Amino acid sequence: MARPREYPDGRITKALRIPPELDEQLKLSAKERGVSVNVLINAALADYLARLLPVKELLRTV
Repeated sequence: MARPREYPDGRITKALRIPPELDEQLKLSAKERGVSVNVLINAALADYLARLLPVKELLRTV
């Protein structure tokens, strides 16, 4: 496997394994919005992480 590319602004390259159906949804959604798949994934991941409950709150519900 090739070494991940390094960027001067500190970005990190990650490899993901996703089902073909999700890949198609990503491509279509990005195209409809006029953005790259990378931009869409970054926005979705940031939104998801912002909505996560803190671990301490999760442990209280168990």
